[in-house]
Amino acid sequence: MLALDRTARRLLARLLSHWPRLAVASLAVLVAALCQLALTWLVKVWSDDLLAGADPAALRRVLALAAATVALLLVTVFVSRYLLAVFEKRLVQELRDEAAAALLAAEAGTVQGIAAGEWLSRLFNDPNALSGFVEDLLRRLLGGMAVTCGALVMMFVLDAQLTLAVGISVPIAALLFALLGRRIRRWSRLAQEELGEATAIAGEQLQGLPTIKACQTEPEEAGRLRAVGARYVARALAAEWWATALVTAVWLATALGLLAAIWYGSRLVVAGARSPGDLLVFALYAAQAIEPLRRLSDVQGRWQRTLAAAARLFAVIDLPAESRRGGRRKLPLPARGELEVEKVRFAYAGGAPVLDGLSFRLAPGETAALVAASGGGKSTLARLALGFHTPQAGRLRIDGIDLAELDLVALRRSVGVVFQEPFLFRGSLAENLRYGAAEVSATRLRQAAETVGLEPLLRALPRGLASDLTEAGRSLSGGERQRIALGRALLRSPALLVLDEATSAIDSETEEAIFDRLTPWLAARTVLVMAHRFSTVRRLPRVLVLEHGRLVGDGSPPALLASCPSFRQLFASQVAERQLAEQPVEARQVEAPPAAP
Repeated sequence: MLALDRTARRLLARLLSHWPRLAVASLAVLVAALCQLALTWLVKVWSDDLLAGADPAALRRVLALAAATVALLLVTVFVSRYLLAVFEKRLVQELRDEAAAALLAAEAGTVQGIAAGEWLSRLFNDPNALSGFVEDLLRRLLGGMAVTCGALVMMFVLDAQLTLAVGISVPIAALLFALLGRRIRRWSRLAQEELGEATAIAGEQLQGLPTIKACQTEPEEAGRLRAVGARYVARALAAEWWATALVTAVWLATALGLLAAIWYGSRLVVAGARSPGDLLVFALYAAQAIEPLRRLSDVQGRWQRTLAAAARLFAVIDLPAESRRGGRRKLPLPARGELEVEKVRFAYAGGAPVLDGLSFRLAPGETAALVAASGGGKSTLARLALGFHTPQAGRLRIDGIDLAELDLVALRRSVGVVFQEPFLFRGSLAENLRYGAAEVSATRLRQAAETVGLEPLLRALPRGLASDLTEAGRSLSGGERQRIALGRALLRSPALLVLDEATSAIDSETEEAIFDRLTPWLAARTVLVMAHRFSTVRRLPRVLVLEHGRLVGDGSPPALLASCPSFRQLFASQVAERQLAEQPVEARQVEAPPAAP
């Protein structure tokens, strides 16, 4: 029989939560089953009574009744099929929407720990695998069982002994369902996992296509995807093999039971103990009773595949939402943007500390730079400020309130981070600039675009701000994408702004012009600029230097060049190049050595 473990119970509970539409569809299915049984009984009336008596009026009445029964059958089949299709599509979309919402609400680290393609497979492939199971459950299971039970009752009325001969196939079929159902589900689950892996690899390859072509690894990548695809096919075929074996075995058991009943009934007809009409109708009822058992083997295989997909989908729905860590405090408005980092220690799972006892303070309205070698913890600090991670020791405070006590909605309304690789969405340039600040006016939108230097892009786009970004901005340069992200931050107007290499793809002259235009706006908020270019750092009054997760320097760029070895090591080559570039041309010319005598 059908497995009823936790996944099955949850799926059935979802069905029952839509009971009004489900009740109407179920009633239509049951009426259709009764119509089938009634038509079979009319065959007995026709064969035993009407053919023998040849009463035209009675024949017309039976034919009229049969026609009405067929009409009712057609109506109920149409109603049940359409209602079940509507119900199923809405249920599958509801589950997909819940899974997508749970994925968006989950911890960023949890989501990023699994390939994006795997999540996409669970959001789309797995829900699609659920399609059809409602029809299987109701039309085949409910309707089929109604036909089977009704047919068995009529068979007992006609001949109890013959019914027992056919009924021997029922426990045999139940045993086959129990033995083979688990194997079908296991291989179906493994096949869905391989399909998720294939989706993940394909997504990765599309994102990394320029790198693949530059390294000329197309054959290797095609082989990698082909290998996963081959494993998926092998596991899907294993599930199909066991499902086919179940169907075949059930057909064999039911066919043997039906043949045994017909053989025994034929002997009774020959002996005169039963009429040919009795045997004909009994055989028709026996076929009606056995056919749903045969179909149930198909349903069992489909059910196991459905449960395998549903288990993966429910695992997404059950993802724990991003913890608010009990924080209920909100920042007083307007927020001042003061940032305090006190002895913060943080390490990713299984790794060495990225931040190790880091402490500093930014006063409200202060602008400072934070520099470190690659992997030195700059981006980690930005993620901590947004509440993406929680430090293992120490604390961060915004306006004197510990982030652990802050409501995340209030936190992220007051803290903005512009990352080095900003993400743009499908839609227009205006929609991307307004992302997270949909209420801003058209005037502010235009001013923000001009402030961050987007005028050349606006002139190049056919409809300016209303132009759709091709492939979500992939056709734009890195500098253009960074300018859009800066404009987005400007429109959201956070009290604390963290620029995480946010201008690394913009040339120094353009960067300087943008910062000059942003000066009045930046002066009204606290800004932490994370950068690796000396041209960015040199214009800021204060620089924080990180090394191995600790603060090893804090001062102005000239003071740090004189006193902080780590700072000099980070920027020595850039400072030398700048000093050389600032020398007069004559000073840079090297006098030619005298000619040899």
